[in-house]
Amino acid sequence: MLKFDDYLLNYMLDFETRASDTLLNVEKLESPFSYKLVLQEGQETRDKLVDIPETFNYLLGLTVKTRRVYHDKDRRYLVYRGCVDHREVAVIWRDTKGWTKEDLERDKKFVAEQNLAEGADEIFVNGDSFVPHAKSLDPVFKHRMFGGR
Repeated sequence: MLKFDDYLLNYMLDFETRASDTLLNVEKLESPFSYKLVLQEGQETRDKLVDIPETFNYLLGLTVKTRRVYHDKDRRYLVYRGCVDHREVAVIWRDTKGWTKEDLERDKKFVAEQNLAEGADEIFVNGDSFVPHAKSLDPVFKHRMFGGR
């Protein structure tokens, strides 16, 4: 009966929260520094800022060696370097909301000039990217957070 209860709970959670702002929407990682969840406490709701980069590091199992902030004019980059299973990993976060092809080209150039991914066995970035060998962390985040649902 427990398996059935788990299935029913997952089904109801999916159904009841499909359009809810109270669950993490990993499809909206384009603004990782200002991500908020809407929390309900009794009859009151409030916004709660979520540390998306730290959450991803935890889910990935990243042992952080360095955390650095870089700026490219008006753009902020948050870069974590560390290890996962003895592999060097770089995780690059930036606000990509509204980016065009030209923005992605500028991003690629900045990452190369600043050596943000140099020496990494794996490179993760939020959202789209033209950075060579970089993978979008969005599907990884979703899989680790929700088990592929």
